[in-house]
Amino acid sequence: MRGASRVGVLLFGWLALLLGACDLPRDTHGTQERIVRDGVLRAGLVRHEPWTGLQDGKPMGPEAEAVAKLAEQLGARVSWTVAPEAELMHALEERAVDVVVGGITAKSPWVNQLGAGQPYLTTRMRVGAPPGKTVPESLEGAPVSVVRGNDAGPKLQAWGARVREVERLHEAPGLRAAWDWQLDAWGYVAGEDVLREEQRIWVVPAGENRWLLTVDRFVLDHAEPIRRSLLASARAGETPTAPDEDRR
Repeated sequence: MRGASRVGVLLFGWLALLLGACDLPRDTHGTQERIVRDGVLRAGLVRHEPWTGLQDGKPMGPEAEAVAKLAEQLGARVSWTVAPEAELMHALEERAVDVVVGGITAKSPWVNQLGAGQPYLTTRMRVGAPPGKTVPESLEGAPVSVVRGNDAGPKLQAWGARVREVERLHEAPGLRAAWDWQLDAWGYVAGEDVLREEQRIWVVPAGENRWLLTVDRFVLDHAEPIRRSLLASARAGETPTAPDEDRR
């Protein structure tokens, strides 16, 4: 009987663990539960076109649209706070917002202190050639157009290219240095060498593991619609901007 009792206790213990695990992961401060209960998702927006922006004072851009869809799925509305990245990351630390978006990269200095999501989109800057042509193996002496102020210029010069800074990259003739989604939109053929690589993420407060999992699953499912919106912006001739903070 004692053996049977011990087995029963063990089985009860395992059952309790399994039942408890059904509610894992958990939020240390109940973020997702509060969003569903109160019907409000508090989102921070860093102005960073084409990912996010403002039009007539209203949030716009593919990431802003995706946040609105996430809120809708949770039966909530979005309460927006628009501010530079550093200010919004401090708001996350204070739990004054639930998520921050705006073309944020995994290299952001804040990600180790907060709940950084899984990268949902990796973008690479390369040199591209017009349709029907290819990027030469060596860029020595080759003219390459870049957006004025782009930090790819020095690296291109180190490769021997003749850098031409332009305001309207989508109208520049010949070789262009641009993000892969821009090159795809223009029908350009990308070269193999990568000038820069960035992984895009959304950020939530630290410790909100259930909420982070929900956000991760959602944005990974919506990565392709976001990319399609980026393609449309490139075809329209829109030029990516630096985040709000970088413009100061």
